[in-house]
This record gives sequence, C-alpha cells and structure tokens, in this order.
Amino acid sequence: MKHLQDIISIIVCTYNQEKTISRTLDAILAQQSPLPFEVIIGEDCSTDGTRALCRQYAERYPDNVRLMAWPENKGILANYYDCVREARGKYLMECGGDDEWCPGRIILCLEIMRSHPDVVQVFTDVYFRKDQTGESRPSGMVMLKEGVTAGREMIDLMFHQKSNQLSSYAMTRTEKVLEVMEEYPQFFSGRAYPCEDKQLKTLIATKGDVYFTPACTYYYNIDNPSITHNRNQEKKFFYAQNILRLNHDLAHALHYDTSQLRQQDRHFLWLMLKRAILAGPSLKLLRIAISGIHRYL
Repeated sequence: MKHLQDIISIIVCTYNQEKTISRTLDAILAQQSPLPFEVIIGEDCSTDGTRALCRQYAERYPDNVRLMAWPENKGILANYYDCVREARGKYLMECGGDDEWCPGRIILCLEIMRSHPDVVQVFTDVYFRKDQTGESRPSGMVMLKEGVTAGREMIDLMFHQKSNQLSSYAMTRTEKVLEVMEEYPQFFSGRAYPCEDKQLKTLIATKGDVYFTPACTYYYNIDNPSITHNRNQEKKFFYAQNILRLNHDLAHALHYDTSQLRQQDRHFLWLMLKRAILAGPSLKLLRIAISGIHRYL
C-alpha cells in the first residue's frame, strides 16, 4: 500500500462540461480546510472546450490542481478510479464536473471523520438544482438515519435501495478505497459497469461503518443530461439493466443471499419494461426485459 499524506484528494471527473466546470472548480478552491488539498481532474477527452479550461486551472494553481488529460475517452468508471490511483491524500472526496460544493463541506466531513475512527465513509444530503431556473431543494431521497450506520447494515441497505436513495458520499478514507480496489478489481476498471459509486458504497462497508449527516453540502445539477438523468429511453433502459447486473455481481462477490435482492430486482425490471415501452415501444428491449424477468424473478 502506498504512503498517503495528511491531505485531502478531491476527484473531479468531467466530460463536455465547458459551461459548468469553472463554477465547479471555483467552489472547491474556495473551500476553507484545516488540511491542504489537491484537486485531481479526470478530463475524459472532451470534444468541447472543457480540457482547455481545466488546463488553465492546472496552470493557475500548480500546487493544488493536477490535470489527468486522458488521450482517449475512458468512460466514467475508469476515469474515476484511474484518478483515485493518482490520489496522495488520506481522505478522498469527489465532485461531478457540472455540480457544485456548498461552503463548509470539507470542514464538516473532516470533523466527522476525525471524531469517528471506525467510520470509513461520510454521507451528506444534497440539493437538487435546476440550472435554468436556479431552483434547488433537498433531495428527499435519503434512506440512512442520521449518525453512524454499521457496515453490515449499510450493505443490506445497498441491496434493498432503489436508485438514488443514498445521496452523496462526501468523504472516504483513501486507504480503505485502495484496499477494496485491490480485493475486488473487477468492479473498478474498464467499462464493465455504468457507474462508479454503487460498488464503492457497497464494498467500502466491508471495512467499517458509515456516517450520515442531513446537512446539504452539494448542489447536484438535474438539468443537464447525465448517466442517471437522460431523456434517451434506450440509454436509460440499458443503465437499469446494467445496474441490475452490478447488484448481482456484488452479491456474488460478497456471498450475499441473492434471494434478498428481489425487491430491488422488481424495481429495476419494472424500469426496464417502462423504458422499453416508452422507446417505441421497442420489441428488442421488451424481449431483453422479459428475459431479465425470467432470470431474476
């Protein structure tokens, strides 16, 4: 295991976000922090002006900002975890390239980490924000109780949650992230899975407890298309299918009783059927959804 410094590593993954990336980085760099922090930007070979803007920040803040300017598009999973492999800090945080941190996010999360040595990951609530109107509201989609949740209970929650019910993981102990990446490498590279957070939230809970505070410390942009907010019904269909597959792969890796996944299976299979109908309806997608029903139910 590599030596980690007493600093905070902040991962910012971005792709084609020239309209928002400056706001994202400015909010991070304006944070007050008891510890030094580095910002690692994973620029995933954008086709707009995102990379040029990121390069400006790396040149303007050479002591704080490092740009990972990938030569080809990696996808969200590899982009994120290749940035994690570059992290030098004991604590790991993240921000999407079209999202924004609220003031005080670092201080709050670090205080929780330091006062709870058995906690490996801190969660906060988030604001859902519409950039076009400026309207924001608390997510209202949290299923963690305030305070400490035991790791085993967290794993159960991850296998029973519906999509987007756990809000933002705000800070993680980097050492524990590197441990699960080494123990379960199949979940942390390439393009095998459609997201980077589900596997980390689940597997990190094998290393300790988690903590949730209802404070909203993050503006999550719901206007721009993303992996979870997308009007393309076919893309949304395959996202649901691949999350369903990820759930079962995680359960097998942890020797978790897959019969306990039935509620979640029904949720994602229903989403697949709904999106297959909205996409035409598409007979191809309907056949895939029906095959999934036979396999998982």
